[in-house]
Amino acid sequence: MIDDLKSRLVSSMRTMRRFLQRSISVERGKLTLGAPAVSLRAQAREEERQRVRRMRRDLYGLMQQHPGSRQLMRHLALVERTLRRKGYDAVEALSIGVIAKALGQLEKLVWDWSTPGLAELRSRLAVMVKSRQFEAEENPTNTAVPELGIATQHDVLDVTEVEQAAFAEMERSWVGRMPEGVAKAMAHAKS
Repeated sequence: MIDDLKSRLVSSMRTMRRFLQRSISVERGKLTLGAPAVSLRAQAREEERQRVRRMRRDLYGLMQQHPGSRQLMRHLALVERTLRRKGYDAVEALSIGVIAKALGQLEKLVWDWSTPGLAELRSRLAVMVKSRQFEAEENPTNTAVPELGIATQHDVLDVTEVEQAAFAEMERSWVGRMPEGVAKAMAHAKS
């Protein structure tokens, strides 16, 4: 009985201590206990900054693990660069086609979604794509929503292989002339 009374007294003292340690704020003449709304907003902003930092850090780490990924997955590299340099708001401002392709590339590159930053980035990109698709379907005359340019299951991608000579010829036509090193090597090989 004494132990029960003692534990209740200790519990009451802890409750009273927590009550007395709470901050008191006066806002518009009204006395409130707890953190003021301004600090709650600041706390929410700080939590968002931390989530964006985690997304940026995890995406950078992923791209570093795969050395050629920035050249092969240019849309995802653009999202990474934009996130790193300008922040998440700038990523949201990217075109829906870029975001959709970056999401597809991210899903192809990542197998394990246990990394919190990558999982949140994937979720946010998917929500952006879905919401903009919904906006485009709801208001097809709205010119502010760009065409999505997302491949469907009915689209067919034709990939063919060509000989090295055909590729070299095509490359010369793109540049307009043969690169100097290649021209010297070919001239040396013919002689």
